Amino acid sequence: MTSVVLDGVRTHHFGIASEPAAPREVGDLLEAIVSASPSPASLARLHEVLARQSAVDLADDLVKELRARALPQEPLHWVARHLTEYGSARNTVKLGIVVLGECGDERDRELLLLLGAIEELTLYAVVALVKTRPDRQRAAYELARRVKGWGRIHAVERLEGSDDAEIKAWLLREGFRNDVMDEYLAHLAATTGDLYTALLEPDVDKALLEGAGGILAALALGGPAKDMTDYDDGVPAMHRYAELVSTAEPTLGMLDHLLTVRRCALSSDMDVAWPEGEPERLARRYEALLARPVWRELVLAHLSDPCGTGPYGFNVALSCAGRLDMPVLPQVLDHLEREPFNAYAWQWGVNHSDSETITSVVTLAMRVLPLDALASGPANSQGFGPEHAPDRALEAVINGLDKHPGIGLDLFRVALSNPVVRIRHHALRTLTTWPAEGRLSQIQDWISAAAAAEPDGELQGKMQAFLDDRTTP
Repeated sequence: MTSVVLDGVRTHHFGIASEPAAPREVGDLLEAIVSASPSPASLARLHEVLARQSAVDLADDLVKELRARALPQEPLHWVARHLTEYGSARNTVKLGIVVLGECGDERDRELLLLLGAIEELTLYAVVALVKTRPDRQRAAYELARRVKGWGRIHAVERLEGSDDAEIKAWLLREGFRNDVMDEYLAHLAATTGDLYTALLEPDVDKALLEGAGGILAALALGGPAKDMTDYDDGVPAMHRYAELVSTAEPTLGMLDHLLTVRRCALSSDMDVAWPEGEPERLARRYEALLARPVWRELVLAHLSDPCGTGPYGFNVALSCAGRLDMPVLPQVLDHLEREPFNAYAWQWGVNHSDSETITSVVTLAMRVLPLDALASGPANSQGFGPEHAPDRALEAVINGLDKHPGIGLDLFRVALSNPVVRIRHHALRTLTTWPAEGRLSQIQDWISAAAAAEPDGELQGKMQAFLDDRTTP
């Protein structure tokens, strides 16, 4: 897990705490430096100590330490700028920004915006900006537009409660979107941006309608942040969105949002405070809207277009087809002829096949996947990165074959020799669900050979347990 992801996950889902002595050690070093002329040796020592820290753990306690010591601001500012501009370790730069947030001013705005545009540093930069800028929301807004991942999440969270019309409009149309999960920011956008009131305007622009669909869909999905159960205007907003969509030009994104929002009305897991007559009335409205033939025509057009809109566009259409119960396996197989490494399409094809059609999926996989390269030998690879797209395609096929015992045997032989340890785990797990009869001796031979070469001790033990269990009279 990269440090930018780790910082995001820990600040949102886990507690953070520094070592008890760390804030005092850093405070002593800073006090010694600002009390005299900084020397290269003292700055190097400070840099080294900060580099060893976990910035996300130390930040809050370091701020308390600095406030308790009341160090002279100008010398401290010079040291903070030095660490922030010239630090060569991530934690040193992050903690330099933390110190800058305690003693900075207008002089630091451009530096903080520049460094904050790096997702790794956005959390620390946006906190420093809102501390040192009189126009704190505008500064956070400017930074939020420069980042897309965890940085976007950290920056937008500093916009909660804004009454700036431009910021509110941006939150509804674009600001909630991020490369992690839109669910993290959907509720903030809906409430701070006043989504329902915006949808009541007589002229709702295309960008707002698209944003509203994305926000409502993220709220309907639930997840790691506040969702539809926390949104007081959820029911009227869902009704108004359906009303607006009924007269809008249909798009694939719109269909995806409609299907996801409908899930909220049909789900028994959503603990929404439904008004009387809901969610039945809402469900009927969405069912009637989704019954229009234009949606299925739209899906088929996207699935059948050889140029398409890229794998993501095809996958969204395929997801919609599944939720509309459309039989589109021929289109999936045709797509996989052209895009054999689309793992989602393989997963869909296997999961939507019966005993008569699964053979066609497996036969295609045997023909279009690079089996020799996929069986290059076991290793401890985690299978991340674009170079592992063929491995993930193989994984998607074998994961769904637990319901089809005896089908795709040669794919399992390949999977047991794949470099990605997770795929070998999945291959063995699927094989354990198959009944003992059939081609057991052939499978035993493969697993026996795989166990002898397996570098992962845990998996090797599972392989041996499988062999021992299957050979017991």
